[in-house]
Amino acid sequence: MQVRVLGPVSVSTDDGRELAITGPRLRTLLALLALRAGAVVPTGPLIDGIWDVDPPTGVENAVQALVSRLRAAVGADRVVKDGAGYLLAVEPAAVDVCRFEQLVVEARRLGSAGQAEPAVRAVELALAQWRSDALTGVVASAAMRSLVAELTERRLAAIELRADLLSALGRAEEALSDLAQHSMAHPFRETLAARRITALAASGRKSEAFDVYRHTAELVRRELGVQPGPALHAALTSIDTDEATPSSPPEPPGPQRLPRDSLRIQQDSARPVPESAVESRAAAGPVSRAGAQAVPRRWTSFVDRERDLDRLTRMLRCSALVTLTGTGGVGKTRLATELAAAQSDWPDGCVFADLASVAPQREEDASTPSSVPAALLSALGLGGSGDAADWRAVLHRSMGHARMLLILDNCEHVIDAAAELTAFLLRHFPLLTVLATSREPLGIDGEKLYPVKTLALPEPGAPVETAAESAAVRLFVDRTRAVRPDFLLTDAECADVVTVVRRLDGLPLAIELAAARLHALPVRQLAERLPHRFRLLDSLGRNGAPRHRTLHAAVSWSWNLLSDAEAELARRLAVFADGAELDAIGAVCGGEDTVQVLTALVAKSLVEFDGRRYRMVETIRAYAAAELEAAGESRRMAAAHADHFLALMRDAAPLSLDERHRGAADLLTVEYANCQAALEWTLRAGDRERALGLYAGLARHWLLCGLRNEALTRQPRVLALLAIRFAPCPRGS
Repeated sequence: MQVRVLGPVSVSTDDGRELAITGPRLRTLLALLALRAGAVVPTGPLIDGIWDVDPPTGVENAVQALVSRLRAAVGADRVVKDGAGYLLAVEPAAVDVCRFEQLVVEARRLGSAGQAEPAVRAVELALAQWRSDALTGVVASAAMRSLVAELTERRLAAIELRADLLSALGRAEEALSDLAQHSMAHPFRETLAARRITALAASGRKSEAFDVYRHTAELVRRELGVQPGPALHAALTSIDTDEATPSSPPEPPGPQRLPRDSLRIQQDSARPVPESAVESRAAAGPVSRAGAQAVPRRWTSFVDRERDLDRLTRMLRCSALVTLTGTGGVGKTRLATELAAAQSDWPDGCVFADLASVAPQREEDASTPSSVPAALLSALGLGGSGDAADWRAVLHRSMGHARMLLILDNCEHVIDAAAELTAFLLRHFPLLTVLATSREPLGIDGEKLYPVKTLALPEPGAPVETAAESAAVRLFVDRTRAVRPDFLLTDAECADVVTVVRRLDGLPLAIELAAARLHALPVRQLAERLPHRFRLLDSLGRNGAPRHRTLHAAVSWSWNLLSDAEAELARRLAVFADGAELDAIGAVCGGEDTVQVLTALVAKSLVEFDGRRYRMVETIRAYAAAELEAAGESRRMAAAHADHFLALMRDAAPLSLDERHRGAADLLTVEYANCQAALEWTLRAGDRERALGLYAGLARHWLLCGLRNEALTRQPRVLALLAIRFAPCPRGS
């Protein structure tokens, strides 16, 4: 069997018969296995490559179904399940990309040994493996685009190696055809242009060599905003200016710069520049940076997001659009501004457009232009540039082919308009990279999501040395020292600090607001007052955004964007103490389209989903509980919650009496927090019947698990509710 990925992905038998590999997903699965022929590929990379950020429900089953189809096409013995992944059982030599790599390695070895002629034959055999662009016909996921870029880079490196070897043999003209073809396809690759210049000069075509130099130098100055690099300057010196003088001498070299790294080259390959960007210049050139809105200044230290910065940087190098998602106050804006300040990948710099103050468009105003483009024009320093309705023409005239990073901050309340604008920008400005922050995805083609998580938490009871290493505690201590410079994390205060950051779910905004309270409040008092977090945690500063001055405002900003159905389900979810599975939510909360509404709440970062259970972080749940109380639904929902888990324990009771008792114990362990919460509510509400049933079910669980003290602790409250008193036993009876 022969597998080909350097062109359209296909498989054929040794006698040349083509096997049917139909559909982009099946071809993607084959390609991912073939690229690591004979090695196990975990299911995670397979899922990323095939479905990107939108895997279906039951994705493991979907993978298995694709594997079954591939086995039917190529033979059941060719695709083997191995542990947590799959492997393609073929020799590497049966895959064209493996042959290509082996031949290139051999060519480099021969070239280093001074055997240029055999080296040329080896590299030409390697390049012959390519039929067209790599991985044609696969899914256009970010992972596959990155692989295409990587393989394209290896092909270009082999073309350059061939040119070097032919030059060493005095046959540089033989490389000119390939160099010209690929230079047109990759106009910003200076090393390729340099070899073309050298080959033209060696072939006596020095005027053409000067023309190539001038064209490439002008291109990188105009489109990338940088001076030509060392490779082009070295190629320029290879031209004998005494024998052939160009009609207009080349511009003197500007300041030297380092060659672009391979990741930048991969980005150029993954995002091809249209012909108009190479052959012509925009009428007014790139946007003027004089009036553009700069990245906001950061006034506080940046704690424990270095790994996020690294990952995000890699994503932006191969994706035109990345959206930072996450709940309010998690640090999306701060992460975006830190990344912009640390990067130099965009020669035309970074523009920051804050959409928080843009008013959402009302349905009755749908025919009028959105104010989101106007906010972008203002951020670019073009606020007075013509009619707002003609913003597309203004951007075309002003931005040219600027290679910049655009940050669209706070898109969630104008999500439709922000998505429409971003889609327009990506279609018309291929050198632009967009980083959006939003509490829900923009939902457009090509979007790559980066969920921003809360900070890592210490375990309860962690000693000072361990607690101090956690990100949440580090942030708390750092912000506390802004109001109490002498603050130290001591053994005496460690437990209270751990309690504070855990109750605040590691949410950076909440931790910062809590730390600000320590100018006048001991840590112990702060921890004890956190049940009233929304009254306690307001800001003493006056320069922050209104939605970030109090914890209540931060959550309200997201809550007010919900539809009526979303708000209804969100407040009802507050009755679950530790989240729930879909069936439990449907049974307790009711309502139509539960799955659809839950999906929207997950997308809007108000509910977390781990693949099985839906959960709210405690701060969101506390807000939802207040909304539930205000809606007059608290008692009804608490009763429905208690009934559901009372029924669950009654169903588990028979299982605990036979060999199935382990399954019953595991079931109640998973739902233990909900069962406890239901019991606590019935005791507070004076609901005798439900309280007795829940206590009986939990008591059975406690005794089976050896937790007798749990049963004894709650027993007096249950007996008091039932008005049962036991007289002490007489002595000696």
